[in-house]
Amino acid sequence: MAIPNYYIPLLRWRAGEYRALKRLSDACRQRTVPLIEVLPPDYDFDLRQPKKHIDEQLKPFAKQVEDHWPNRPALIDAVQIDASIRMSDGRHPLTFLFDDARARGLDLVPVTALDRDAGYQQSVRSIVAANARGVCLRCRLEEALDPDFEANVHALLALLGSAANTVDILLDLGNPTFDPQDPLIAIISSVLAGGGIFASAHSITILASSFPDSLMSLQFGLDVLPRREWLLYKALLAALPVQLRRPGFGDYAVAAVEFPKGDMRFMRGSPNVRYAIDDAWLVAKAKRQKSNNNHAYPGLCGAIVASGDFAGISFSEGSAYIDGCRLGTEKMGNPTTWKWVATNHHITKVVADLARLSGT
Repeated sequence: MAIPNYYIPLLRWRAGEYRALKRLSDACRQRTVPLIEVLPPDYDFDLRQPKKHIDEQLKPFAKQVEDHWPNRPALIDAVQIDASIRMSDGRHPLTFLFDDARARGLDLVPVTALDRDAGYQQSVRSIVAANARGVCLRCRLEEALDPDFEANVHALLALLGSAANTVDILLDLGNPTFDPQDPLIAIISSVLAGGGIFASAHSITILASSFPDSLMSLQFGLDVLPRREWLLYKALLAALPVQLRRPGFGDYAVAAVEFPKGDMRFMRGSPNVRYAIDDAWLVAKAKRQKSNNNHAYPGLCGAIVASGDFAGISFSEGSAYIDGCRLGTEKMGNPTTWKWVATNHHITKVVADLARLSGT
């Protein structure tokens, strides 16, 4: 069966990530459906309270999507927001987001899971009824292996008022044990071959990440990290029986499954540039200085360009910026700059990889 030629990158919707989306080529945008995890306000460790009220945090969201990802679908997940939080007018945060998005004509789909609380599910139900765009179900591999999984899914879909053929399934592996790979492939294959909701769903996508939580173990200079989730996906497709439906591909872009949640004043990492290549990432890293850490970036970019794996300045806006920084025609930037550079290039690279894999 045909390989789906779309890509779902999980993004946490900070400035570096939505700027990365805006800078994608039109061709790349057509094959990208971002999974956006909406974040709660950052925490003020001095005052021991959130830096913003939830209203202030979420108010810009729909406008940002409209500005940076117009006329394109996206999946919206509010899993990172505490279940007890409500807007000042009593609405669930997800309801607020979709009310604002609907007024702007945005093509957004709510994401839920079997373990979300009643308030979350009621919000999704109201969104499904108002939008008529279906729903996305995000499930873990262990949930899909549960003998009651099928019954649980159909019970949830009945609650949400959503038909099985309108649900998009994200099988989220997180950061699994990739070695040995064959047993993991066998388990995923057995899930996909089980029929039921995996046969009738609108789409199925495998989501995973192998990007490390920390770069502390990497050497200074240039290092190579395998894109294990991409290697797994290719091996999975090769192992599936010809008649079995092929899942799509998603990852956590250039981020780990878990992201730092401590006091960022004491969690500043070393300057680094992340660059997707065939089956791997190049990570150029410099030693952190007490000041002027951005001065390391031209040299880091030079290492990427000289690596032999640089895709060229016309490949992506991220690639062009890396070469410009090396030459001094672009600013040295800051962590937000290098987030959009890495994410923009990564999305472009994965879309190209999928096109080559599917022959389209």
